[in-house]
Amino acid sequence: MGKRVLFWGRFDHGYSKTRVNAAAFRALGWEVDYFDVKWCCRLGDVEAFFRGLDRRPRPDLVLVPVCRQRDIAAACRWAHKRGIKVLFDPMISAWDKKVLEQKKWKAEERRAKRLLAWEKKLMAMPDFITWDTSCHVDFAAEYLDVPREKMTPLFTGTDEEVFKPVVEDVGRVERVDRADGVFKVLYHGAYLPLHGTEVIVEAARMTQDLPIQWDFLGWGAYKASTEAKAKGLKNVRFLEKVPYVKVPEVICAHDIVLGVFGTTAKAARVIGNKVYECMACARPTINEFCTGYPPSAKECKAIKFIPPGDPAALVKAVEEYRADWANKEMYFREARAFFDRELSMKVVTAQLADILKRMGLG
Repeated sequence: MGKRVLFWGRFDHGYSKTRVNAAAFRALGWEVDYFDVKWCCRLGDVEAFFRGLDRRPRPDLVLVPVCRQRDIAAACRWAHKRGIKVLFDPMISAWDKKVLEQKKWKAEERRAKRLLAWEKKLMAMPDFITWDTSCHVDFAAEYLDVPREKMTPLFTGTDEEVFKPVVEDVGRVERVDRADGVFKVLYHGAYLPLHGTEVIVEAARMTQDLPIQWDFLGWGAYKASTEAKAKGLKNVRFLEKVPYVKVPEVICAHDIVLGVFGTTAKAARVIGNKVYECMACARPTINEFCTGYPPSAKECKAIKFIPPGDPAALVKAVEEYRADWANKEMYFREARAFFDRELSMKVVTAQLADILKRMGLG
């Protein structure tokens, strides 16, 4: 019988990173089980007792998924009492998000210091921690005091059954009709400070007289402010929401897809979900540079890197693509080839296999 991993906590089963992690375990022959905490995250081990978790097959590993810092303590108490190792895949730091990205508190404030101390204590509990990029490994070592030997990158990946090239009839998606001679640029995803959607709006403002259409598809707290900034711009559209499985059709109805342009420190540490998704769909992209990208990204013709927070640089990159769009099929092929080689499930699964080996579970 193969090994078994138990996903623990109050997490979203549908979140892309969680699904990718589960798929990678299954690809390595592991059985995937779930313990969904329903009562109190801090007392998840007590809930596990009353709900009879010990009567289920014993896991070989407990995984606490993305952003579930609140579940770590209970998961570690339960697992370590039974001699089971714990792997945590936080993706983001709670202190980084509140203090450095959202700037809700200043680092010297008492509540910010309490949050940092709390997160440092939690990060010391799991046996191993994975981050989406090497930049976040560096961050955790510097700010959260996590030993480097218990961390490594595990790429975000994407659901390749959903995100793949759409070759026929993409124009049927509502409000994404193809317009002859118009170069179509897409931003899709959450409206967060690190994504820098205001940079895209300003780039659209600078191209009012050019045949370039800037489309937004997404959600989040900063959507209203983005719409307000774009008010009156004739070359900007905010698309109607579509089902998750239809997002690849929207991607493939556009020429290029935009990534992350924010000026926060966190923005320089991420490879956005949208980058994995658009390249899986064979669409080139523009992003600010992150050292967490595979080294070959700098040579990839389907990725253009620009400085953060620079709408003029974004316009220049879009114009470079547009000027060479007679060769669009080359860009499409290059995007998918880079994805297959550097960002695909094959790569994520190999990373996970190495992590499990390092944990003595390979």
